[in-house]
Amino acid sequence: MKKTLLSIVLICMALSLFASGAKEGAVSSSEPSGKLVIYTSAASAEQDTLIWNGFCVKYPNIDVEVVEGGTGVLVARAESEKANPQGDIVAGLNYAQYLSNPDLWYSYVVPNNSSLPEAMQDDSNGALHYSTIQIPCLIVNLDECKKLGVEVNGYQDLLNPALKGHIISADPTSSSSAWNQLTTMLSVMGDSINDEKAWAYVEKFAENLGGVMSGSSSRCYKDVVNGEYAVGVTYEAGVLDYIATGEFPNCKLVYMEEGSTQIKFSSAIINGCKNLDNAKLYIDWLISDECQEALAATTQRQVNPNFKASFPNMENTSNILLKDRDDKLFAEKHDEICDRWTSIWAKYAK
Repeated sequence: MKKTLLSIVLICMALSLFASGAKEGAVSSSEPSGKLVIYTSAASAEQDTLIWNGFCVKYPNIDVEVVEGGTGVLVARAESEKANPQGDIVAGLNYAQYLSNPDLWYSYVVPNNSSLPEAMQDDSNGALHYSTIQIPCLIVNLDECKKLGVEVNGYQDLLNPALKGHIISADPTSSSSAWNQLTTMLSVMGDSINDEKAWAYVEKFAENLGGVMSGSSSRCYKDVVNGEYAVGVTYEAGVLDYIATGEFPNCKLVYMEEGSTQIKFSSAIINGCKNLDNAKLYIDWLISDECQEALAATTQRQVNPNFKASFPNMENTSNILLKDRDDKLFAEKHDEICDRWTSIWAKYAK
């Protein structure tokens, strides 16, 4: 009887220790697990906030794999894998990339969607989920501009003959940041969006590139801070990241005096993806207050204005001349605009 009682006590103690160990050392099997594959064009700092220090901390049992590349390349990859998707999410999309293949994306309504301003809410039948905003800008190397005897405050200054061959831009047919620059030119340099006056400016700009265009959007600010070019046609976040290091006092960010536009960046779930539940969790995370507040401390402007941007040198949007853009028009005319740019560039490419 005593032996039996002792055995029962020992068994209970063992079970108690096992349960305690499970609490301290293991994640409950009821927590989300499995895999998630994200195709993204985001820079490493943005990935840290959204993925590694954000989603992965919130869901430690989910094995996240990231595939990096330009947005156009990643969308093409997702299209080529349509019959057997290898990715779950594509991050960094714009409306044109959604409209070019609407069947590629899974429709999902985010619970927190209604907390966003109306202009930032889903407008694509549940396909696109906006999380950040970018503002096209210029990065200017003051030392190089001084050598050339030029001052750069906006788009019109980029037509100065002294700058010919000293401006770097990516290809708008393959780079989302360059596409956003081109469509911003078409939004602010004419009397109306996409008119012939704006296109006349675009042609003069293309000529002043001196026959050289970068294959990478990140080169547009890297080559300027390194002194290889005087001006880069780029986007805000990458420039702010470099300036914040304090290592490039000779470089500054310039918002075009003619005006800029706000570009909404989104993520979308790939239709037929293998890890749909985890993909939904990731989209929920992007739009959550927790994630949006974390973004407010970075160079990525969050879509939820309830959280004040706090990154050093981040200009308040009230101090930037922002003009209207028509994302749907640009999406509908995407191929036409790209073809026209390609035709123009063929005249001046080396």
